[in-house]
Amino acid sequence: MKKVLSLVLALTMVFGLMSFAGAESSEPITITFWNGWTGSDGDVLIEKVDEFNDTNPYGITVEMDINAEFQTKIAATFAADEGPTMILGASNYPDMYGDYLIDMNEIFTETTLVKDDFITSYLDAMSRNGILYGVPFQVTGRYMYWNKDLFEAAGLDPDTPPATYAQWAEFAAQITNEDMNVYGSGIGYNGIFTNLQLLQRMGGLFVDFDADGNLKANFSGNEGYAYFLNWLKAMIDSGDNPLESDTESMFKAGQIGIMPDGAWLSAGADAAGINYGVAMLPYGDAGAMNPSSVTGFCVTKYATDAEKEAAYRFIDWWYEGYEDTETTGSLAWSLECGYPGYYLPAINDARYQASEKLALMTCTDPDASSTYMAPVAFTQTYLLAVEVIEAMIEDVVVDSQDANVALDNAQAEADKLLN
Repeated sequence: MKKVLSLVLALTMVFGLMSFAGAESSEPITITFWNGWTGSDGDVLIEKVDEFNDTNPYGITVEMDINAEFQTKIAATFAADEGPTMILGASNYPDMYGDYLIDMNEIFTETTLVKDDFITSYLDAMSRNGILYGVPFQVTGRYMYWNKDLFEAAGLDPDTPPATYAQWAEFAAQITNEDMNVYGSGIGYNGIFTNLQLLQRMGGLFVDFDADGNLKANFSGNEGYAYFLNWLKAMIDSGDNPLESDTESMFKAGQIGIMPDGAWLSAGADAAGINYGVAMLPYGDAGAMNPSSVTGFCVTKYATDAEKEAAYRFIDWWYEGYEDTETTGSLAWSLECGYPGYYLPAINDARYQASEKLALMTCTDPDASSTYMAPVAFTQTYLLAVEVIEAMIEDVVVDSQDANVALDNAQAEADKLLN
């Protein structure tokens, strides 16, 4: 009798696994997937979703809605107590929309995914109090790009970018060529989410804990932030950095020597035929930092059990593929879009390892903090960025306000968000 029960139990386990990993669904199902990836990387996402729809054995159709107004749309939809099956949500979504997202910890028992295959800090960014609100899809940081041809024309070593921000300004002055409409530096003064990266490296987190464990803003008297403001202002005033917003297009036109930007710049620079290098941004006085924002696959509470299972199957496929999948979604996102990896099997793939650019953009410093802007306990990072810090930068570089006055004003506005 025990042998019979053991056999029944074993068969039950086998067929249970088959129902997820290999057996075809008896009923086709369509799930909805919303996101805001409208750029060239969105084309890659479309291709991979089409591939899944064509090859999955479960009868699953992922109906994707890519919308430039995704942020507005998802806020309105949740407010109406509705929602799609799955979204790509940022690491602040657990704070903004935690009530509308499910705990996804079970994905590591319901699929073939292994938690230890993900870099822990990026899973942590999508988690709150042990609840996993999303599985990482993209890690977004900023990197230093430089035009090797412009370096060479200025008598600089084309293979050696600036190692410090002081050196950045020195190189920029040598590269600038007014007659050729070339600028040595290309920092868009209102590119707030890029400038946050530079500010943080120079002056640390914008909000942090005090000695008593309370959140406090860090603007007044912050020498690192003052350095950034005066450094950028000086390059703009000297004509070495344009007072422009679209320096990315200028880089792709061969008009910028050095600039910070996201991984997406690589595809455009390649298409434009720019001879460029890429590296991690230098550390500043704040120490070892690689601030990164994380976006993840999130399943909403509006998914039925069948829709949730279908979403998990798609997410599992994104990382693992099938036996005949040539390039998984996570690996394609690095190889084709240029984003550094966070999933170890993709990072360890020979094709990833063969990419010099990906290697240079993958942070291997175990001491580098990936915290972006503030601890997760502070939930107003977006407002802090666009209403406080962006205004602070514009006050200095456009309106010539004293940096310390601008920092004091930013402190007062940030304090309002903390109260």
